[in-house]
Amino acid sequence: YLMKRLIYGVLLLILAFGAYFFVDNKLKIAKYNFDANSTIGKVNITSFKDEYKILYFGYTFCPDICPSTLTILSSVIDEMGLNDKIKILFVTLDLQRDNEKECDEFAKYFYQNSVCLKMDEKELKRMVKNYNAKYEIVNLQGSAMDYSVAHSSSVYLFKRNGRFYKEISNLTKDEIKKEILELTKD
Repeated sequence: YLMKRLIYGVLLLILAFGAYFFVDNKLKIAKYNFDANSTIGKVNITSFKDEYKILYFGYTFCPDICPSTLTILSSVIDEMGLNDKIKILFVTLDLQRDNEKECDEFAKYFYQNSVCLKMDEKELKRMVKNYNAKYEIVNLQGSAMDYSVAHSSSVYLFKRNGRFYKEISNLTKDEIKKEILELTKD
């Protein structure tokens, strides 16, 4: 009788841990998930199953931060020989000026295995909040650009299954290389 209770207890414990890890994994994917439009149709974080993902918030009229970040990411991924294993997801923060096609061309200019993601304002605000990112439309009086988009510049790394791995805010080549190496160890 005691042995039977012990076996049931162990089985219950295994089931509880299994359920916890399953739910925990689903919640971690759900927090960072999104519904976006792209040149390849509607996508979410699990749409690119066989690739690691690096997500970055930006916009095509960005004068310096976005081009330099995408250049660093591209050069590190290229140096590591991981071009066919990593997808860059470029999320536009400029819903007024950026359309999917031109935004996609912008991202691909820096890194061929990129895709631009555009969503409605409600989904973008939800996503930015879940990622703990920031952005703000800044009016530029007397400028041909009319406005700019101030934004945080972290990149977010994801495993192939869509599970969030890590945020990188120190965007040096060495730091990015170190983190991508850790990401792709599996």
